[in-house]
Parts: sequence; structure tokens; C-alpha cells
Amino acid sequence: MSCLRVAVVAVLFFGTGLIEAGENGARLPNRSSVRIADCRIVLIDHVVLACDRSGILKSVEFKEGMQVQARQQVALVADEIAIANLSLAERKGGNDVEVRFNRKASEIAETEYRKNAEANKKAADAGKGNPVALLEVEKLRLAAEKAVLSIEQAEHELLLNKLTAEVSRAELASYSVLAEFDGVVARIYRKKGEAVRQGDPIVEVVNTDRVRIEGRIDLADLKYAKQGAKVKVRLSIPDLDLPEEREEFSGQITFVDLISDPVTHETRIFADVRNKDNILRAGLTAEMILEVHESN
Repeated sequence: MSCLRVAVVAVLFFGTGLIEAGENGARLPNRSSVRIADCRIVLIDHVVLACDRSGILKSVEFKEGMQVQARQQVALVADEIAIANLSLAERKGGNDVEVRFNRKASEIAETEYRKNAEANKKAADAGKGNPVALLEVEKLRLAAEKAVLSIEQAEHELLLNKLTAEVSRAELASYSVLAEFDGVVARIYRKKGEAVRQGDPIVEVVNTDRVRIEGRIDLADLKYAKQGAKVKVRLSIPDLDLPEEREEFSGQITFVDLISDPVTHETRIFADVRNKDNILRAGLTAEMILEVHESN
């Protein structure tokens, strides 16, 4: 009887050990997923916007909590001088009078040269002397060629003026602070009327529609962590039992580190997940379930 009890205890002991090994991530024959606990939730779209210009803030369009769209202006540095410079540059870039004047002058010079050259040719064909001195004809030819070059010079100057206008337009745009993506204003660092320097933070914008789940996977399961592999994510808060922890989110692996930790033998992996209702809040922890397929 005592031997039978020992055998039963041994079976229970080893059976329990097998279950525990499975819970800790050991590969079981029929397992179809890998559980990765204690993952960090990090925002993907999170930026602190700064201005490219020094000056006085002319306006700050938003307040904390307000929605902002991509490429929408959120702040503006005083830009009156830049506007005036652009207006002047556009006037110069749109003025082609010099080009048209030189084209007319070239036509006149070419006509004058051609008529005098033809007069000399007719006189020569008739056996008469040149009615126009050859030196004068040569001067007219050079004048016609110079007029052609004057057109090219005028066109070049016009092009430079247009490029100057483009530069002025780009400079004017640098006085505006634009949102990089759709999101919510999380913090305002500067107010209207304050002086700012280049690079000073002005507005913080975040978007919680997508989050990145950062976890570490054991070396034994690393072969299943591939770019594009599907994952399921749940919020996991220690010592709390929240209804939100039962919500499941789908995503896929976007990064697998090329270096493993020499002590723990774990490897960092990231997964991008669509975050409904901002349940996966940045700063909290989550559990990631990596799907394993028989073909892996």
C-alpha cells in the first residue's frame, strides 16, 4: 500500500511540474501560443512640437484636451516681416518685363543686321561697292548676338527671382507650428505673447489609436517571434481585477531585436496594436499572447 501511495504522489508531483513548466512558457506539444507577461505599453504617435524660428508667439490655437488634425496649425510666431519679404519676392518673380524687352531688342538688332548684310550682298552681286562698311555690319552682327544673350540673362534673372520667392515661402512656413498627425493636445508649454527661441517646446500632441507593446521573449520561443506574426494583447495590472483586463486586442510583431540579453537570454520584441477607447494606456503593463502555428 505504501508503494502505491508513493507512485501516486510521484505522478501528481511530475504532472504538476509539467503544468507549471507550461505556464512559465515551456513549449508543450499541443500548445498554440506563447504567453509574454509584464509588457510595457508605449505610445507610437507622441511628439513635442517646437518652432523653427525665434520670436514672439503670435497665437496658440489649442488648449489641452482639444482634437487636432494632421498638418493643422497649432501655434504661430510673429511673421509680419516674412510675409512682406514673400510679397516682394513674388512681385519680382512674376515680373517678366525684362525678358519681353530683351526679346524685342533682339528682334530689332537681328533685323537691322540682316537688312544691312543683304544690302551689301545685293551690291556685291551687282558688281558695286558695299553701301555699308564691313566693320559696321560686323558690329551689327555682334549686337544681334549680344541681344540673344541678353534674353538668356533676363530669363536667368527671372528664374532666380522665382526661386527666391520659393525660399521666402518656405521661410514663412517655418513660422508656423503644425501637427504631424491626428491627435489630442496633451500639454501647452508656451502661451500667446511669450518669447520663444528656436527649438523651444510649445505643444505636446499624442495619438492613442495605436500603441506599441514592448516585451521580452525567452530564447526557447524566439523562433516563433517573426515580423508580422499575430499577437493578442490584454491589459494586465498587478493586484487589480479590472473589467478592462478582459478586453482583447489584435496586433502584429513589428520588431525583433537582433541582440539577446546575455544574462536572462531574453530578446526584446515590439508589437503594434490598435487601441480601442485608449484601454491600453501608455505607462501600464500588458500581457502579450504570440500565436504559434504548426508550420513554424
